[in-house]
Amino acid sequence: MSIQRITFGASLAAITLLSTLAASAAPGIATGAVNVRTGPGTGYAKVGTLAKNEVVDVKQCQGSWCFVDRDAGTDGWVSKNYLAAYEGGGGGGGSTDIPFNFGMSVGPGGPSFSFGIGEAPPPPPPPAPPVPAKACFFKGNNFTGAQFCVAVGNDDPHLPGGWNDTISSIRLQGGAQVTVCKNNWYAGACTTYSADKPSLGGYNNAISSYQVF
Repeated sequence: MSIQRITFGASLAAITLLSTLAASAAPGIATGAVNVRTGPGTGYAKVGTLAKNEVVDVKQCQGSWCFVDRDAGTDGWVSKNYLAAYEGGGGGGGSTDIPFNFGMSVGPGGPSFSFGIGEAPPPPPPPAPPVPAKACFFKGNNFTGAQFCVAVGNDDPHLPGGWNDTISSIRLQGGAQVTVCKNNWYAGACTTYSADKPSLGGYNNAISSYQVF
């Protein structure tokens, strides 16, 4: 038998076991009179009756039936449809069902399972979309004034007249880097920036070509 089949079989067995056993008891309250039975179904013998508003400890659930621990009377199985979460204080119960949650995750060490009584945690928010890698050039210091942006992989060996020797700050996003040069065709003095530059010092209004990578 392959390791995959063994793992799958073990996973099914664990799911079956965990789907019938809760990790801990949860307080519940009967929303109406309901029969207590020896097993999870109407085919099992009746051993008592929960009264409306009777508080119990819910020990485990199987399908639509839950096993309850009673302070008075015989313990047994009752229909989950007649149970609600109990938050204490005064008579009367809540209007929500007993909350059960079940989860499974598969990692390098194999499948892992969780099963408990309580509200399931909300799903994590979707990851933020990645920031596109690009460089933005501004005519003013501190990223002000007219601007243009280019993606990684772009270059310009000869900035047009409107931008030649007019760049005063550069903003980099998504891990982009830029090499700027004082002359056309990447000649003369050059420097490389890997972080935002709100002012360019000796390169202020002196850039004639660039490469973004």
